[in-house]
Amino acid sequence: MSGFGGYKTYMRDTPDRFETEADDTLMKSMYKTYATEGETKQGLPTGHFWVTQADAEKAATEVVGTHLQLKKDDLKSYVKAQFPAAWTRYDVNEEGKIEVDRMPAFLRSICGNAEACAGLQ
Repeated sequence: MSGFGGYKTYMRDTPDRFETEADDTLMKSMYKTYATEGETKQGLPTGHFWVTQADAEKAATEVVGTHLQLKKDDLKSYVKAQFPAAWTRYDVNEEGKIEVDRMPAFLRSICGNAEACAGLQ
């Protein structure tokens, strides 16, 4: 968690191309909200970001709710039906995580509707 610390304070270093308001808002959100940064054996950040299965499901729920305008039970049912197959297709090594850069394609596949997800970059 960025800014959290004790002995050492971790500061997330989001790539510069996603720092300003004019940049890709989806990827900015993925890095700041859903991604987990890898770490070395010494506990230092690697600069390589992943999205876990649980966080990918949260992101998918947000995107489906926003772009497909689904709410409550319809939203939960849709994500429950679409998420497992999409996750299996993207997490081919069954690591429980995928690279953050693959999330836009993953989220478009969850939506399944090119027009509704046209705003995803």
